[in-house]
Amino acid sequence: MIFLSSLLPLCSLGGIASIPSTFHDAGLESIDHNPGIFTSSFLGENKVNYFSVIITVGNGIMDKRDVNSLVGTLISHGWAESNIGVFSEEEATKKAIMTVPFDWLNSLEYQETDVILLYFSMHGGQTQDHYPLDEPDNKDEYLVPYDGDPDNESNILLDDELGMKLKTLKSNNIIIIFEACHSGGMIDGLHDLCEPGRVILTSCKEDEYSWGLFLQKQWMFPCYLIKGLSANADIDEDDWVSAEEAFYFAEMPTIVHSTLKSFLYLLHPFARLGPQHPQLYDAWPSINNNQEELKFIPL
Repeated sequence: MIFLSSLLPLCSLGGIASIPSTFHDAGLESIDHNPGIFTSSFLGENKVNYFSVIITVGNGIMDKRDVNSLVGTLISHGWAESNIGVFSEEEATKKAIMTVPFDWLNSLEYQETDVILLYFSMHGGQTQDHYPLDEPDNKDEYLVPYDGDPDNESNILLDDELGMKLKTLKSNNIIIIFEACHSGGMIDGLHDLCEPGRVILTSCKEDEYSWGLFLQKQWMFPCYLIKGLSANADIDEDDWVSAEEAFYFAEMPTIVHSTLKSFLYLLHPFARLGPQHPQLYDAWPSINNNQEELKFIPL
C-alpha cells in the first residue's frame, strides 16, 4: 500500500499479534446482528463453520476503518464474533504472522469443509527472485511486518514463504484478500499462493501501487469490496455473496477511481502513481473446475 501525506508517497509498515478467541481490540463500535444464524451453515451436503483472520500493518487510521467495516459486515451477516481474529501493528511481527493465526485456527479444530477468510492489509514491495526461482518477471513480492525493514530485507515476508505456510491449512475453502502494493505478484509465480480450493483477491497488479480514499480514510479496493458484501455484489441474486462476486463488484470502481486520481497527480514532481487494477485467482473448487463460486456472505 502507499499513502500520500502532503502529496508525498510513504512506504512504512506494520504487523500482527496473537489471535484471541474473540474480536481483538480494533475499536469496533456496537453492531446490530443476529448471533448464531451463521455460526454454521451448509456447503453442499457438509456442515460448515466460518473463520476469519485479519492482519493489518502500516496505517492505523485507514486500516482501523477498513477492519471495523469488514468485521461489522461479517458479524451483521451472522459470522460468529468468536471466529474472527484480528492482529494489528506491533502485534504483527513476522514470527507472529507465521505462527499465531495457524495455532489459533488449529485450536478451533477447523475442518476441511470449513471456510477460512484471510485478510492482509500491509505495505508491499518487490525484490529479486529468491530460491525457488519461479517468478516470470524475476521478482519476488513481499509484505512488510511491523518489525520488517525492506531496505535491507530484514524480516520481510516473501510470497514464497507465505505460500509454504498457507499450504499447512487443511481447509478446501480459502478466501485470501490482499490490500498491498504489488500484491498481484502474489499469484504470478509457481511457488506463490496459487493452490486448488482458493480464491485470491489482490488490490492491484504486480507492478502497481494501491491507492487510498483519503477523504474517507479507507483503502480504495477494500472500501468497494466491503460495500459489495452488503448485498450489492449478489449478481446472480441467490441471496449469497461469493468471493468472486465481491471481486467483480469492486474491480471496475477501483480501476475508474484510481485512474481519475492518477491524472490529478501527473503534474506532481514526486508522486508517480498510475491506475490500480485488482487481480483475481480462482481455483475453487479446483484449478480445472472453477465454474462454481465460493459463497461466504448470506443475505
